[in-house]
Amino acid sequence: MSHPLERAEGNSVSTWPDISHLSVSQPELINALRQMGQHVKWPPKMRAPHSFRNPDLWCEFHRDHGHKTEEYVREYLREFLSEKAKNLLSKETPRKYAETKPASPPRQDRVIHVISGDEMSFTAKEQEKVLAPHHDALVVSLTVANCLVRRILVDNGSSSNIIFQAAYQDLGLDESAKTGKPTPLMGFSGEVNQTAGEVVLPVYAEGINMSTKFLLVDYQSSYNMILGRQWIHDMGAVPSTLHQMVKFPTPWGIKVVRGDQENSRSCYQTTLKGKTKVL
Repeated sequence: MSHPLERAEGNSVSTWPDISHLSVSQPELINALRQMGQHVKWPPKMRAPHSFRNPDLWCEFHRDHGHKTEEYVREYLREFLSEKAKNLLSKETPRKYAETKPASPPRQDRVIHVISGDEMSFTAKEQEKVLAPHHDALVVSLTVANCLVRRILVDNGSSSNIIFQAAYQDLGLDESAKTGKPTPLMGFSGEVNQTAGEVVLPVYAEGINMSTKFLLVDYQSSYNMILGRQWIHDMGAVPSTLHQMVKFPTPWGIKVVRGDQENSRSCYQTTLKGKTKVL
């Protein structure tokens, strides 16, 4: 081992590298060096008898008393940072990282959701029945209050379920069915509309007949109803606009309600022509 000090113009000058900038403790540094195995040359065991060693000084290298750890950490770190050591590590590192390189992500053929122990998946094969490419909203037809209602928008961007006044009248419902006071409802573009109350209607979907609360809105729209997150969450449903379907668990397994792309596009075109407004 080379001596840690050299003489220069009569003064003692340290040749040990400065390690104060390292963000690891000495024990951590030594442990890292130990893991490098034979690449690090370890100092020989202390030869001095225990009676001649200073019990107040501890060396982590030797795991014994007699001198400070710094005396060996700096010396061997200097040797470790030499050009020879750097060249050795540069040859070893590429091979090591090549062995531990993460695998590329696999191709996704389906998306799986698990709710209450039931698995709901959307497969690439299910897209074969969809008119693609598309950016269509999910518009379905369901039985509401014993009437088949088309142009129902399934929208997880809406916090509430909404029925528009025209659809409410077409269902032949009495005004007495309405409850609640008018409440403000913020639209997509930020405008505020007052609701005309609320109503609870049965919504039937593949064997599930769920009482659903709707906000009644006297507003012209290309849709008859909007099923928002309240209905989606109560059903435990997972909608997919890409696959144009909504799936939900039932006592008889996972059921599917498919979207109607023709109605979806018709509603979109009607809105673009300005005949109706987007709530």
